[in-house]
Amino acid sequence: MAVSEQALRLEALEKPYPPAWRRWVAGGISFARRKPLGAFGATILILTIVVAVFSPWIARYPYGEPHFSDTLQAPNSTYWFGTDILGKDFFSRMVIGSQVTVLAGLGTVVVAAFLSVLVGGVSGYFGGRTDMATQRLVDVWVALPPIFLLITFLSVLGTGGDGFLGLGRGPNVGLDPKNGDWIWYTFFRSSVVIFSLGIIFAGYGARIVRSAVLAIKENVYMEAARALGASNVRIMWHYVLPNIMPLVIVLASVNLGAAVLAEATVSFLGFGIQPPFPTWGQLLDQDGRIHGVGHEWLSIMPGLAIFVCVYAFNMLGDALRDVLDPRLRGGR
Repeated sequence: MAVSEQALRLEALEKPYPPAWRRWVAGGISFARRKPLGAFGATILILTIVVAVFSPWIARYPYGEPHFSDTLQAPNSTYWFGTDILGKDFFSRMVIGSQVTVLAGLGTVVVAAFLSVLVGGVSGYFGGRTDMATQRLVDVWVALPPIFLLITFLSVLGTGGDGFLGLGRGPNVGLDPKNGDWIWYTFFRSSVVIFSLGIIFAGYGARIVRSAVLAIKENVYMEAARALGASNVRIMWHYVLPNIMPLVIVLASVNLGAAVLAEATVSFLGFGIQPPFPTWGQLLDQDGRIHGVGHEWLSIMPGLAIFVCVYAFNMLGDALRDVLDPRLRGGR
């Protein structure tokens, strides 16, 4: 019996380790079985990114090309999502508008995560006066009304040629975005929105990161690293950051849906990316609100797209929270 057990152990050790892609596939299948809503959110996120990247080729018509003989057409075989007041294909404008949704959503969570780790990590690790001064700044940061702070940032920085500083200036883009100019057009104007949203989201994340760092720095291995003469930078990079990364990923995933909704809100209010380049919030305002009476598709299409993305991203964030950091899991 002992010989057979030893042979089985040796046979198990001799089996080749599965390749990385197979482990990723197995992990994805396991995640989908455990968290079906989270898998749904991940699928919507991937589809949205694919549509945004290939939008110039998915769009059936140039997004700014008018068809004056086909104004306010209901959805049909020629215009899948109908047309607007100038006869522009609404499906093409929705597809092109997904670029801003992806850039603003992913860009905002990256900026917010970076600032949260920087501010919260420094505050929690060094403590003392540094912690006191930083936390008072964060208190003011989160006390200001978010929408007021966001509109102030966008008004000062500018999302086009407007604004006090006009940082959103970029190249013009023609009616047909397949020439590649749309990348720079969207990047410059989205960067202002991303930076502004990232600053606002980072205030709440900094507090959570600080609490995690305060708990981590009391561990024995942190004291051993200090005793061996490791510098503060080395300790934070090799010991603190890897331990808070699951928390940072959870914060980013949870904020993704809120970032998409915030970008749509500022575009609806007229402070986001300006026409002629379309965004979902802008379409909901200029087409749905103004011309939506009797032409419901102008409101339903962008509103439904925003709803599905925000819901799916929130479900993905909740699933990742449960998997990566069960301590943050709500009572059920």
